[in-house]
Amino acid sequence: MVRNKPFVLVLEDDPVSAEALTLVLQDWGAEVALAAHATLVDAAVAGRAGELHFIIADYDLGDGPNGVSIAADLLSTAQQARVLVLSGTLRARSDIAARNAGFAMMQKPARADAIVAWLESAT
Repeated sequence: MVRNKPFVLVLEDDPVSAEALTLVLQDWGAEVALAAHATLVDAAVAGRAGELHFIIADYDLGDGPNGVSIAADLLSTAQQARVLVLSGTLRARSDIAARNAGFAMMQKPARADAIVAWLESAT
């Protein structure tokens, strides 16, 4: 099967934020997989991690690993994927972790046009 849409994994544990981000990405033309926690990633990407173009991860996913750690682990398979970390906290910990991993960072609430601009600049 030929796939022409960019494949994006969204790591977001807030259902409202996940739905809004999914709508923005689908409107942009992406195929979106959604996982709320690390334990759901494999099922969400269904063996297609190597096809990921983008990973957009909330930093704070509750109990368990944060979005930066999950994205970093995925890059062993999704080597070409670009990563954007979103954070609703003003603590520098999330920003430092994202920057140290070489990931882009935006504070929540991130505007749809800013996310789309990042996607466009990364393609």
